[in-house]
Amino acid sequence: MPLDPEARRTVACAIALMALSTAAAGCGPAVRPEAPGDEPTPPRVIKRPAPAMGRSALIGEMCPQGAGGRPGLAALALRDVSWSSDHDEMEMALARGTAAQFAVLASDGRRAGVFSAVGTADVGGAAVAIGSFAGSPPCSKPASTPGGEATADSSCLTLQRGCGVAVAALGAPGGAFAVAEAPDVTVGGVCKSGDVLAIDVDGDGAAEMFPLAGFVDAVRAPAEEVSAAAMVSPTCPPTFSLFGLVPMAAPGVVMDGKHKVELDMLAVLDIDEDGRREVVVAFRYNEGRTIAVYSAMSTASRLELVGESRPWP
Repeated sequence: MPLDPEARRTVACAIALMALSTAAAGCGPAVRPEAPGDEPTPPRVIKRPAPAMGRSALIGEMCPQGAGGRPGLAALALRDVSWSSDHDEMEMALARGTAAQFAVLASDGRRAGVFSAVGTADVGGAAVAIGSFAGSPPCSKPASTPGGEATADSSCLTLQRGCGVAVAALGAPGGAFAVAEAPDVTVGGVCKSGDVLAIDVDGDGAAEMFPLAGFVDAVRAPAEEVSAAAMVSPTCPPTFSLFGLVPMAAPGVVMDGKHKVELDMLAVLDIDEDGRREVVVAFRYNEGRTIAVYSAMSTASRLELVGESRPWP
């Protein structure tokens, strides 16, 4: 079978349609996470040289019903010899099967399940991976007692529409049948104290302190970099994700209507196994959102923007 994205996308879409007779034409999604709308600027194509040490990986957002009522994954950023949010590069990795077995993380950081990509399909004009998902819903919390039932994470369901962050290691072409297992992912946490976020980027037990407003630039887009402040770490307990954060407005700016932006810290995790955790942030605007990926490229005290994507059309 040809390995170019167009051919794989066509075949995968046909398979999905045959398997789900009620799906809309073109594999349209039955459940759509909120789409980007009134944003300050469109997402940028970002490319940054990556440090030599670390695994090659792709991070995405997996929605259990995202592709015509079936599991689908939208790519967010790729880490190879460089970090990139170039959609052609990410689509190629999905279409050729070099990114195939994804560890899907729940909102509390545990592994919710595994998404196995088998190809790509066009969903609303964007190429997403389609495949199968085995596990519990990403927006769920484990049972409080042994043998009990898992409970839903209401904030995750409302703001994430049931979707979760997922990571795959890049390997040889061949898809889910050539890669045996999804990768293990080291996770961290974030907590909020006043207008500052505490994140232990390098896992040394001492959290770096990042101003919440530092993630937003002058036009309300994701900032190119965020530097840590010299502050004492708070005693608040860290969590893998943190929703509904409102950054302090710049002087003279009223944060409502089209100027409103809220942040969701979706994940703190080590995507590339270089010993430093990446931070995945959703920027929610009046009519949509974009997702940014930050990495500590050279020092734990500075997070640099290495990817920005609109995850779902």
